[in-house]
Amino acid sequence: MAGGHRLARPDTLEDVFVNSDNLEAEIRITTDATVELANALAQDDDTALTETLRLILVQHDFIRAASATTDELSELVDRFAPLARLVQSLPDLELGAAVAAVNRQLRTCAISPSLTAHDGAALHIHWTGTEAPFAHRIVVDGLMALAQVLCDHGMARFGRCAAVGCERVFHDTTKNRSRRFCSDPRCASRTHTAAHRARTA
Repeated sequence: MAGGHRLARPDTLEDVFVNSDNLEAEIRITTDATVELANALAQDDDTALTETLRLILVQHDFIRAASATTDELSELVDRFAPLARLVQSLPDLELGAAVAAVNRQLRTCAISPSLTAHDGAALHIHWTGTEAPFAHRIVVDGLMALAQVLCDHGMARFGRCAAVGCERVFHDTTKNRSRRFCSDPRCASRTHTAAHRARTA
């Protein structure tokens, strides 16, 4: 994942670390970010895509994203595209197909795991070296988070928004797996309003 257990923010922004204090939270944060990045790349009308990707990463506590250059973010758009297509397909795949798809992408990635403890953080795994490009590190972190979710939960945590006309994917972390809508609050509001009007018509 994107940096392991984080107990405090570092003094430098040189690395792509998620600011989380336990592995479960890190997997959730990284998976949520990966899904939101995939949803953003699926929107053809986004005229400021690179800054949208930066905002998503910053909102999900990817520390390095705030200082990423425009060129790094543009590279992320290209480098993330295959993973975005995979994420978009997850609600429609059986587990075996999803595993095969993740494995295919993992085979194309240069992954060099190492154990490290730094900046007050507990011992954790980095999946890429500090010299790896920003875009590559984001993609690898996303793939490893997806792999862990598939191992722990199979396909049960991935769904497609129930709102009419919305094709966004979501990562369901509710205890009873009851999530129905993507992260855009308008989808749930629009659906509930339509249902209320239908009941009262």
